[in-house]
Parts: sequence; C-alpha cells; structure tokens
Amino acid sequence: MLDRRPSNYRAPLYRRDDCFFADTQLEHRNVWRVHFQVETSSEVIRQRMQRFPCFNVFEAFNSLDLNDNGSVSVDELRRMIESRGFAVSDKEVRDLVDKFDKSGKGRISYAEVS
Repeated sequence: MLDRRPSNYRAPLYRRDDCFFADTQLEHRNVWRVHFQVETSSEVIRQRMQRFPCFNVFEAFNSLDLNDNGSVSVDELRRMIESRGFAVSDKEVRDLVDKFDKSGKGRISYAEVS
C-alpha cells in the first residue's frame, strides 16, 4: 500500500531568485563576480610577494603595528589605508578587521593572518 502512494514532493514552480527584478539579479551576480575577482587578485599578489627573497611577511605585519604590542588595531589599519590615499569608513575598517580577527578581540595578531 505504501509503494502505491504518490510522493509529497512537488517541483517548485519558480526559482529562488524569481522574486527579484531582473536588474537586481544582475547586480547580485555582479557583486559576487567582483568579490571573487578581488579574492583571486589578492591571493595572486600574496603568492607573488612570497616569492621575493627580500619580502618578509612578519616584518610587513610589524610595520603596521605602530605601538609594538604584537597586534594591529582598527586605528592602525585605518592609518595605513588613509596614508596610501584611500578614504575609508569606520564600518569598512571594522569589517576588514573582523574578517581576520579569529579571536574576537577587535585586533589582528600575526598568528591570525599567517
């Protein structure tokens, strides 16, 4: 009797993203495309920098640590970004720190990025 019973599964009549307008779907795909391009580019740069014998990741990290406490704070990171001529908001810097801050202290240590 159970073998003759039909399945309760019904194929959806619409896709998950059909609730968005076409231009919103396009922008969403573009955001992800840019995100993956940036991640790929940063990885290529990281690998290229490691091939230089004169480049030392530890010393590059220490150059960001202005108060020599072994970690980079939000203010130290903001100072470095703004010294390169980029305007950055508090939220953007905090999001960047949160991306690498595995301990949740609001600071990036060398162990977290290596």
